[in-house]
Amino acid sequence: MNKRIKVLYEISNLGLGNYQQHTKTGIFRAIYNTLEKIQDVGEMEIYFTSCVSLYEAVLTEIYLKSNGINWKVKNLELWHLVFRRIYLGTLKSIHSSKSNRVTSKIIRKIKSIFLNILSNVTIRKKVNKSFDIYHSCFFPFPNLNEFNIRANHKIITIYDLIPVLMPNYFVREMQTLFQKILSRIDIHKDWVICISHSTKKDFCKLTGMPEERVFVTHLGASNNFYKESNTNKIQETLDKYNIPQGRYILGLSTLEPRKNTAHLIRCFFKILLENKYDDVYLVLAGSKGWLYEEIFQTADSHSSLKDKVIFTGFIDDKDLSSIYSGASFFVYPSLYEGFGLPPLEAMQCGLPVITSNNSSLPEVVGDAGIMVNATDESQLCQAMTKLLNDPNLCQQLSKQALQQSQNFSWEKCAAETIAIYQHILEK
Repeated sequence: MNKRIKVLYEISNLGLGNYQQHTKTGIFRAIYNTLEKIQDVGEMEIYFTSCVSLYEAVLTEIYLKSNGINWKVKNLELWHLVFRRIYLGTLKSIHSSKSNRVTSKIIRKIKSIFLNILSNVTIRKKVNKSFDIYHSCFFPFPNLNEFNIRANHKIITIYDLIPVLMPNYFVREMQTLFQKILSRIDIHKDWVICISHSTKKDFCKLTGMPEERVFVTHLGASNNFYKESNTNKIQETLDKYNIPQGRYILGLSTLEPRKNTAHLIRCFFKILLENKYDDVYLVLAGSKGWLYEEIFQTADSHSSLKDKVIFTGFIDDKDLSSIYSGASFFVYPSLYEGFGLPPLEAMQCGLPVITSNNSSLPEVVGDAGIMVNATDESQLCQAMTKLLNDPNLCQQLSKQALQQSQNFSWEKCAAETIAIYQHILEK
């Protein structure tokens, strides 16, 4: 690299994800792991910032200062808060309050209104800095002139277009946010990084952006995901999340309609009713998203079988390898994915995978897993039954999964991102 590339990253997602632990999912992982590897490149001059609003900026600053991240970066603060100490104290008190009592909710609401009032007593800093590249890791491009920031090129990472393509699966606020993201991209001047060829195809078709301005960098799975061989550690983790003795099928995702979890439960009940699998459970890991009522209603639909479905809630990162490794196989019947990190993480733990044959999932799983139509009940039932009955097939798919997972890494993702920077700077 002949010249140090000066990059300003917009990383508000890290601050938001840190304060809302259940949101430390796909996008948070992608941003954190990619930047962790990029910052190791000595020829890069890296700055972090938060341009969305004062709220996200404060959360991002807290995250960078409180998590002991030893990154060789500079935090570019864009907001001067007059009543800083009061704002921070109020913000922390809101997030530390977990009670669902009516009075507690009212108090949190009042404090939130107070925060909004304090937010008006802010001054936007005129930082007067120039960068080779401004890279938004998710949020819409801001008006950089308001902060006196200049960038030769602007890049944004697009993870998926599901709120636009499948709006019924998202709340109105997310639909509006994605429309804003797309509307602020100049398809003739800006640059886009997609996390799969499937997402790139959707993006170019939707926006008309020339394909040569849109790049693909596949995500990776952290080295923290591995095939755990310590059976005592696995058992301790299973006990922690109240997972019973016996075999279990694992599903891991946010509990929301797009993940097709109710369909998975129905198919699971069907194979239990048709076969004598007395020792088999379905473990569903992940936090509640939205419109999750159907999932729990489906789980309760068979009074004699509902105890066979275990909801663990959010699982700590340090426990995931044990949860994956203890399972018989992994099922991910999502209706649509921009990439699909959970199947890759499962494969890196040596777990056989059943997943949908739509969107980006074939790119990730390849020939290493069983692909099914996301809405075809018979296909999913047959696939699960086959793996429950055939340990040799499970062993074969386990080997193929480990091999396929080696095609993806955060080091590769970071290297490809830097190569994109070099490419566009040569234009």
